[in-house]
Amino acid sequence: MKIFGNKNTFAIQYEFINNPFNENSLSRETWGRFALFISGKDVCHFSRNNVAGDFQWNLIYIVEWFSENLKYILNDKQFPLPVEGQNSLELINNCLLFDSDDDDEFDEWFDKKQDWEFKHSWFSSRAGSFLPDVFFRRVNDEIEISWNNELTYSLEGISFTHPHGIEYIPLDLFESTIKNFIDDFLNNLLLKSNNKSEAEMKCKVINDLIK
Repeated sequence: MKIFGNKNTFAIQYEFINNPFNENSLSRETWGRFALFISGKDVCHFSRNNVAGDFQWNLIYIVEWFSENLKYILNDKQFPLPVEGQNSLELINNCLLFDSDDDDEFDEWFDKKQDWEFKHSWFSSRAGSFLPDVFFRRVNDEIEISWNNELTYSLEGISFTHPHGIEYIPLDLFESTIKNFIDDFLNNLLLKSNNKSEAEMKCKVINDLIK
């Protein structure tokens, strides 16, 4: 598999493989294996009913999410709600303590929470896969990466090899790794796609977002 970054700090590894399902969309051509290494640990690796396996899915969903949200991750804006927390996991959990008899106030609070989650965790783009819930947030000149997947998909028999953690990655390494991964992914997609016009349009949209 191709690798971008440094496994001992932060890296992405991926490869295209044959799609096992009868899909007709462009996403069918982006089926592959994917790993996210943080301090040497692949946070996407899991076992299902005690059988170990790599993460596999239509990887275009991960690429699209990073292309749409990298600018928000790299931005150093403060968390949008007045809660205390040392990391993303604590901030999100403490948001759940909020209560109000005012329905509009309650809805506004949780709309802000959800909007921040969509921009800082790729979980909303799992598209039916067993993608772990991982948060990416800038803290000064580093990117905080935090996750807690002790119970994620547990009803499906899923057990993540590295279920929880909080790590801080140099901002420059994080940004270059993501952009190099996306660039290579798009180049490979253009080379292998049987629908060149659709692939070219998709790649243009993603490239415009990531600039």
